Amino acid sequence: MIHLTKGYSAPETIDATERAAALAEKSGNLRELLNLMIATGVNALSSGDLPAAGANADQALELALREGSSSSLLGRVHALQMLVRYCRGDLAGVEKHFAAGCKFFEDPGFRRVPAGAAFIFGTASWNAWTLGRAAVAREREDQMMAAANRDDPYEMAFLSHFVAQLRVWTREYEQAEQWAAWALELSEEHQFPWLAALSRSVLGQARAQLGRATEGITLIHQGMASLLEIGSRYDRTTTDALETFEQARQANPDELIYQPEILRLRGQSRLKLGDPELAEADFREAIAMAQKMEAKAWELRATTSLARLLGSQGRRDEAHATLSEIYGWFTEGFDTADLKDAKALLDALS
Repeated sequence: MIHLTKGYSAPETIDATERAAALAEKSGNLRELLNLMIATGVNALSSGDLPAAGANADQALELALREGSSSSLLGRVHALQMLVRYCRGDLAGVEKHFAAGCKFFEDPGFRRVPAGAAFIFGTASWNAWTLGRAAVAREREDQMMAAANRDDPYEMAFLSHFVAQLRVWTREYEQAEQWAAWALELSEEHQFPWLAALSRSVLGQARAQLGRATEGITLIHQGMASLLEIGSRYDRTTTDALETFEQARQANPDELIYQPEILRLRGQSRLKLGDPELAEADFREAIAMAQKMEAKAWELRATTSLARLLGSQGRRDEAHATLSEIYGWFTEGFDTADLKDAKALLDALS
């Protein structure tokens, strides 16, 4: 209950989890110890301590396999592995643990885990989109909807947050606004502070893109401030765009998954400030980082930005060749905004 009412990274939550884990270890209760190892990993992940979260996830998996734990516990271990690996940019690792955990996610015991279905299928959906598999992302989102307990406000708030964030990435901002507003309403009504902070930030992203920049920025700042208050590791932003992007890069260097997009956005800002050389360097670094983690969605965005810059400099052949290679990789999602933009740019460069 303290997870829900205080947040996963709140000092009270961490203290209670540590004391319970010490008691479980002292009593030799392996089931409870494993439960609390998972909880400790979730706390660390929410706090932004990815090395600690990864260590807990690995220890929990080793113990669960060695002791022949129940399906519900194995499902929770694989869920934690998925979340940690996604944040680290290990997209292949997420797919591995999603496949390994599928047989456990149907267990009635796992289904009683708060927001278990949203965690699993929401993370799997984000992962598929990042890998460039938009159709698979939608299928997994449908699975999340079908598996969710609609009478559980916590699960529905979490589900709504996952959908809203995915809609921001797919640039369907009106839908993102609706889902984020519902997540925020449920979270505030039932006093889920961590979820409320996340939902407020996503709602701000959507409204900023819908032309309500001042309101959007205010909501994002409020969300980040709330996360800081409950122990999450996020740096405060400044009014200077380039400084803000640098803070975002340095806030948690272990959280690699969003780094390509941060670099791309910094490049866009440098272009507006009249520095195309540094912008090109940012775009190329974003592409290289996305390629390393096989994040095709981020690679496409960064390559489109680079191709647009090269085309504006008269380097049309280079721009076309660069963009056509990544565009040609995709086999689905051609109705998404990013692929439509890439196709339009390729046609203009031809």
